Amino acid sequence: MKRLFLLVPLLLCLANTEAFGQRVSFQDAVESIEGRIEPAEARPGQTVTYKLTVKLRTHFYTYPTVQPDPIIAESRNEIVLPTEGDLIFVEPVSDPPNAKIKTTKIGAASGKSSYYPDEVTWEFKAVVSPLASPGEKKIALKKFRPLVCKADGETEFCLPPRTVPVVATIKVAGERMAVEDKYLATVEKELAARAAVPLPVPGKPKDPTVVVPEVIVPPSPSIAPKSIRLIPSSDYESSLMTVLDEPVPTELTSGSEGGTGFGRFLLTAALWGIITLLTPCVFPMVPITVSVFLKQSEKKGTNPVAQATVYALTIVAVLGISALTLLGVFRELSINPWMNVGLGLLFVVFALSLFGMYEITVPNSLVNFTSSREGGGYMGTVFMGLTFSLISFTCVAPFLGGFAGMSASGNYSWWQLTAGAFAFSGSFAAPFFVLALFPSLLKKLPKSGGWMNTVKVVMGFLEFAAALKFFRTAELRWLDQPAIFAYDIVLAVWIGTLIVMALYLFGLFRLPHDHEPHEHVGVPRMLTGLLAISVAFYLIPALFSYAEHRNRPGGILYAWVDAFLLPEPGAEANWSADLKNSLEAAHEKNEMVFVDFTGVTCTNCKLNEQNVFTKPEVRAWMLRYRLVQLYTDTVPEGLYESAPDLDKREADAGANLEFQRRFFRDEKLPLYAILKPLPGGKATVVSVYAEGKINNEAAFIEFLRKGLK
Repeated sequence: MKRLFLLVPLLLCLANTEAFGQRVSFQDAVESIEGRIEPAEARPGQTVTYKLTVKLRTHFYTYPTVQPDPIIAESRNEIVLPTEGDLIFVEPVSDPPNAKIKTTKIGAASGKSSYYPDEVTWEFKAVVSPLASPGEKKIALKKFRPLVCKADGETEFCLPPRTVPVVATIKVAGERMAVEDKYLATVEKELAARAAVPLPVPGKPKDPTVVVPEVIVPPSPSIAPKSIRLIPSSDYESSLMTVLDEPVPTELTSGSEGGTGFGRFLLTAALWGIITLLTPCVFPMVPITVSVFLKQSEKKGTNPVAQATVYALTIVAVLGISALTLLGVFRELSINPWMNVGLGLLFVVFALSLFGMYEITVPNSLVNFTSSREGGGYMGTVFMGLTFSLISFTCVAPFLGGFAGMSASGNYSWWQLTAGAFAFSGSFAAPFFVLALFPSLLKKLPKSGGWMNTVKVVMGFLEFAAALKFFRTAELRWLDQPAIFAYDIVLAVWIGTLIVMALYLFGLFRLPHDHEPHEHVGVPRMLTGLLAISVAFYLIPALFSYAEHRNRPGGILYAWVDAFLLPEPGAEANWSADLKNSLEAAHEKNEMVFVDFTGVTCTNCKLNEQNVFTKPEVRAWMLRYRLVQLYTDTVPEGLYESAPDLDKREADAGANLEFQRRFFRDEKLPLYAILKPLPGGKATVVSVYAEGKINNEAAFIEFLRKGLK
């Protein structure tokens, strides 16, 4: 008998409108199905109501999700709420109370069923996720499958049920607020579940790289503790230095050298050296200098291999020392705004020279001094190497400066910078030694010509783009919101530069060094131009924003561009700037403290903050901490209760840097540490994260998880 009643909806559908000489569609029965969220604008952590309204035409009705009589259990609608996204639904689906009751009979049996005629609205309570980013969000129900029927006099039938998409829109804006107490446990449980890495599938081998964090509910009564701003009139440095009593133990900091990027740093250094060989100042000299060694080898008592070795080592020494000097200067002065202005101007000068506006040459007196001492023997070979280094320095300097700029983040020790400098000069000098050993390779070298000028012009465009970055870095040190070299302006000029470079590569115009018109464009040149204009179009959406939320093109390329351009710093609601007072507040609430040593001009810091910290599984763990950011170059105005002058902001940043030097024995940025609060605003360091730029997100999540134990 029970199975018979389960067939009720189906039998009603089969007794369709054709039996009565008419045909009714779903659109004829349903006037509208609408989803909306009230309020339409809410803050992260705020409770909202998701409303689902079904309006039916006359004589039509629909059902609840649960029937009071189990005999009519299948006469129902199906609603499934989403379990992911920017809303966390905190109550189960419940039906509106205004249902009407009717009796359904089949044969001798009958059952009472609930139904809603004309119009019905379901309401679902939800909390805007504390992890939600600002902007307009579209929230779709996971499933809505209504059953719609008609009762008109003696005529009664049901339409076949169908799944209807329901999407509502909400605008997330404003500072994060505390979740209501009655929903707090549900939200914390959901965030913990979203943070957890899925468990291995039974029967499959366990992946040793996957970290499965256990669910930990923090003792804090609030998901988003109020941030603590700095007071400009306070003696910040004195209070900061009392937080720790002694330097962090070596075993906690020994793994924080950032060594995971050292191999990449050496590879990049060598790559810069190889690229430099293709410049017009250098490439034509390769066969000339090697030919000199071959002629000298015909003389008795000469050793061409030994002479080539001396020649190459001379170049390595000259360019290596030059590179190391620049690296040291960049490391010490990279955050100085006037230094960045000077570097920007220098790159503009180099770019205009590469475009053919003028020539930059080494003083003739210096070249003549070394040339006059060239001759036989190893000393003559040394002076020949010096001469070549000076002649080539015009083209080498821009690339050497670009490589030096890459190292300005301060993530490398002195010996690592030395290795990088000599990797650059070693890869530059290596071809001279190899070609001296195997002179037959000279015949296989491409002849110098117009292609080298094309390489030079392309490098000029890149030098010009790099100059804008230095100007922007300088202005960021002076102003929180740059006016001249604003993010959008620099990005727009970069896009324009890529487009103009593509047009040049396509042969649509020439520069002073291009003496012959192009009858055709080579395939490598065409592909390079296509790549440049494609990247330009890819970056264009980032120029547009809505609701203070910037469009972010997908992929790692924009992530790097965005970090390299240094987005303007903002004061997020959950980040504090006063470490001592934050420790006192955390001790009262039994919280741990996550400290981020960062900088306005730190590219790797921005890369982590924009592309790692924003991921839900990472933010879910970070929000279990009291979060503190310590800027070591300039403290942004937004981190103060009232904006102080630039001198005060730089002095407080200097105090943060001295605190990092004294107690962590390190200056690298970024540096992440977990502190356990003690009474009186003091702390002990629990752990220090090994990487600077976060390459292993699972390891970072594990670092955060262990810090809560």
